[in-house]
Amino acid sequence: MIAVRSATADDCAAVQTIYELSLLEASWLPASAKQNTAFAGVSHGEVIHVAEANAGVVAGFVSVQTGDSFVHHLYVHPDARGLGVGQALLNSLQVWLPQPWQLKCVRKNVGALRFYLRAGWEEVGSGESEHGAFVVLSFRQSPNLSLQPTCASFAGWSAEFQR
Repeated sequence: MIAVRSATADDCAAVQTIYELSLLEASWLPASAKQNTAFAGVSHGEVIHVAEANAGVVAGFVSVQTGDSFVHHLYVHPDARGLGVGQALLNSLQVWLPQPWQLKCVRKNVGALRFYLRAGWEEVGSGESEHGAFVVLSFRQSPNLSLQPTCASFAGWSAEFQR
């Protein structure tokens, strides 16, 4: 079973490790984009949730800019891929993040792009960045009235990373 919860200070090391592993594996990402490996530096002010796949072991995380329901980061530990961790993280957004949700995905990141499209995200735009050509994806699902969106936050997340 995969459990998703708000990140705590105790999750900083696991999130940082998953972020670094993801950067190392990203052959599609330009070398210049891999220079800053400090997750706190690229997620300041974002709400972060983690997924635990086995007895308290963090298997992945999602980092969201709540003001515009923008999914900025979603990473799964390489050892936990294919177990439904990424989908569980996306599903958890239904409880607390107003729709529609958006994200950007570099076109060369074929695996991630395929994952989002299979999960029901739709391409609504495109552009160029220092990371290469990207698509803007959006997700809107019919509302489930039993799920009341609320805004969650975890104050101090970035401060804990920077210690």
